[in-house]
Amino acid sequence: MNSIARISLMTLMVAAGLTLSLSAQSHEAKSPSPNARITKFFLDEAERGPGYHTGPLHIIYSDGTEVVQKLPPLKKSTERENVFNTVGFSDVQLADDEKTLGWALNVENCCTSYPIPLTVVVFRTGKVLHSFEERMVWKWMFLQGSKQLAIVWGTTHGPEVGDYRSTI
Repeated sequence: MNSIARISLMTLMVAAGLTLSLSAQSHEAKSPSPNARITKFFLDEAERGPGYHTGPLHIIYSDGTEVVQKLPPLKKSTERENVFNTVGFSDVQLADDEKTLGWALNVENCCTSYPIPLTVVVFRTGKVLHSFEERMVWKWMFLQGSKQLAIVWGTTHGPEVGDYRSTI
């Protein structure tokens, strides 16, 4: 059985029970009008020095509103607690409805020399709707405009592609 067939067999429809995690980022208090479309989005460069891999994510709407998603402050690990900071945004995608944006959040990882995407965030009308977190995100995409989200989760290395889930 090829990997695509194996992934298709593992398809799960998940409608509830997923954790909403708003602590991964913050945004400014401005809200776009309900009919505003996202006309542009971009990432700032990361500040110089160790730490972040990207800067904030800017989301610009047709009504002129700009929403800025910021990464949380970096924390240092201690003898009692290992901290894995969220250090960047990746794979930012605009849904066909032009009102929904999604992205992956990259997190420091103990077992690699680079951060890995662990969370997919869905954002609409100036606010986070859902955050989905499981294992490393291999690939994700919007389906049916913005009504569904397909995510392929897996381990960081190995021959298996992972688990495919469709949700929203």
